[in-house]
Amino acid sequence: MVRLNILFQVLLTASVIAKSPIYDISFETIDGKKTSLSKFAGKPILIVNVASECGYTPQYAGLQLLFEKYKGKGLNVIGFPCNDFGGQEPGIESEIKKFCKETYDVSFTMASKVNLKGGDVHLLYKFLQSEETNPDFFGAVKWNFEKFLIGRKGNVVNRFRQRVRPTSNEIISSIEWALLSAAEQKAAYDKEGPPALLEYKGREIARTMHWQGAPWLMRKVREEEERTSEMIKELQLKPGISVADIGSGNGYHTLMMANIIGEKGMAYAVDIQPEMLVMLEGRAKKAGLDNIKSIENRYWDADLPDNSVDFVLMADVYHEFSHPQEMLASIKKSLKKDGVVCLLEFRSEDPKVPIKTEHKMSKVQVIKEMSSNGFVLSRSYDKLPWQHLLFFKSDLANNSIKSQ
Repeated sequence: MVRLNILFQVLLTASVIAKSPIYDISFETIDGKKTSLSKFAGKPILIVNVASECGYTPQYAGLQLLFEKYKGKGLNVIGFPCNDFGGQEPGIESEIKKFCKETYDVSFTMASKVNLKGGDVHLLYKFLQSEETNPDFFGAVKWNFEKFLIGRKGNVVNRFRQRVRPTSNEIISSIEWALLSAAEQKAAYDKEGPPALLEYKGREIARTMHWQGAPWLMRKVREEEERTSEMIKELQLKPGISVADIGSGNGYHTLMMANIIGEKGMAYAVDIQPEMLVMLEGRAKKAGLDNIKSIENRYWDADLPDNSVDFVLMADVYHEFSHPQEMLASIKKSLKKDGVVCLLEFRSEDPKVPIKTEHKMSKVQVIKEMSSNGFVLSRSYDKLPWQHLLFFKSDLANNSIKSQ
């Protein structure tokens, strides 16, 4: 409850911040009338760059369904026709308007044609694509029918690439959450949690490895490929401390840490897949380890006790978090004073690392994401063959690190 109250104090504090600069952005409607996003202030807005001759053009139907379903609750949808991607919006405004009405009976707001690339990018899309103004969901729009969801306070709360259908669970859950008041979100947080993200700070969030892939975690060549014994030694764990293995899987790292901290220590094995935890518990029993506690956590919370952990390990898992901000906030609350959070991530800087792109992270990206969520890099180990090993402390718990 303390963790939840602190989280929503942050949300409520954000709600009284000055008006979002996005509301100062003006645009022309498809009828040539001048308007601005301030007209839609205080209500969620789904912004979509659209085209009439694209393979994704049938998404107009889904957008109209969303608008009809949620407009009474406050949702606005705005389509911005654009010819920058494949030349798939060649018509003039009157032709686009006629096509949308006759083909999909569009009744949501349509803008006049805009540019998203080149030297004449519309101010709105400069805002949406810039890391400076949209730090959590920045990046170039790559094709037609990309979607940005703006929350009640004028901040971008989620982003969906063209492949995500308007009526998908990802978009519907995000819209329904955005339509809730802060008090309603607080009431729903424990049971439902906030919506998942598909990307964060310029990277695609990877899908969680299924429990049926657990044998790969125990492959015989893992020590040779990753030098895991060297990595575990570099964690510098001490007997008697409490550790947490977030995304523990079947316990490959958990059991090694449990052996080091000994019977007076406590190892929390945290995973969202109960099947993984069953395998872990079987391995722990076989190894005679009784200092491991399994936690089946929620996607948006590590579900660790507050102020309980000296050391948190996230081994090749952080890039899979669908709720990175919420998870890091909950981990931060679980740390004891001077607690350490360690990330092990496959290096994206090295193309020779034989791991899918979305399952790798650069050192710069890890530090960016951790620092924006209240952590400061305290040390790193750069001698592993494939992975970064980065150690962080809370910026509140160790101000001396921040000043160095």
